[in-house]
Amino acid sequence: MDKIEIKTNILPDKPDWRVFVINGRPLYEYFTEWFKGEQIIHKPAYLSICWTDDYDLRSNALFMRYCLEQEHANVPILSCPDDFDFSCLVVAAEVEKTEDKVFWHRIGFIDNTNWSLEDERKSGVLLIEKYTDEDWEKFGNTFVFENTDSEAFKNYEHEHWEDENYRRRINHTFPYYQKEENVRWFSSSGFEFTREEYENLVNSCYNSI
Repeated sequence: MDKIEIKTNILPDKPDWRVFVINGRPLYEYFTEWFKGEQIIHKPAYLSICWTDDYDLRSNALFMRYCLEQEHANVPILSCPDDFDFSCLVVAAEVEKTEDKVFWHRIGFIDNTNWSLEDERKSGVLLIEKYTDEDWEKFGNTFVFENTDSEAFKNYEHEHWEDENYRRRINHTFPYYQKEENVRWFSSSGFEFTREEYENLVNSCYNSI
């Protein structure tokens, strides 16, 4: 059984930097082996761990929690520290949970070739296929049958960005991550963790939000 931890004091120039450590080795050291000398990802040791509530937007923190709650999904684990909002480089693991174990079957990075800003904008409050009864009651007589050029929609987008962003993350970003053609796998890692230890680590990353 593999052991996963998050530790600091790993990088001499950034002693507070959080790093995944698996079986006593920083995860970025495994990357070096898997890349076989190729520069597939720039400075993998300095990617930020996604398991946190410390996002600029609460909606992104809630989205990360949503991903981590799934029983079998491609889940973000690391991201570019400069943007850190799921818009740039994201490294994901194919995570599968059983009653007492958690598997990381593969690790790769999200390929944004097929990503479309217009598709993402249509996946928020304009995506009526995902509406609840409450949504219909709230939006049914507003802009729901208009398009992204609607001034009413643009005003809503601006004034209710947290809600709109979360809808887009659930309706567009998450499904995008699950499509095989949108992930460039670079490792069949085969890590196997105890579920209790894994869930405890995940929960330790959360603040109260």
